[in-house]
Amino acid sequence: MNKVINMNRNSGMTRIQLLILVVLIIIIGALSYPPWSEYRKVTQADIDVETISIGIKKYFRHTQTYPTDLDHLVTDPSIDGWRGNYLESVPETPWGGNYILIKDSYKVGIAKDHPKVPAKYKIGGIAEISKVYHADAIEGEKYWW
Repeated sequence: MNKVINMNRNSGMTRIQLLILVVLIIIIGALSYPPWSEYRKVTQADIDVETISIGIKKYFRHTQTYPTDLDHLVTDPSIDGWRGNYLESVPETPWGGNYILIKDSYKVGIAKDHPKVPAKYKIGGIAEISKVYHADAIEGEKYWW
């Protein structure tokens, strides 16, 4: 009737169970990284486009013209009213490369021919990352189509 219970034999995790748990955590992490990375890039691009748009609007308020090149927000284009750097530097897209101005539609965004950006985020894409910078545009107006 005296039973001796050996608690050490059946308690805790085995090394195999621990190994399976670690492998599962690594698989879940690996599968969640790509969507998180894309979300981070899209968010940064949206912030960059907004910042550039604000710089363009300040440039317009001071000079009464829109810049013809994004570099005019950083370096003096010899236009009356230019009051200094509207941006510290023109940011690159999170995928590398440059943002563009589309003067006829008053947009700043990602070029259609950008080699690394997914097509849906380029100008004309279904999830286009761009911002209208025209002075008469409604504040906060942006297009994600």
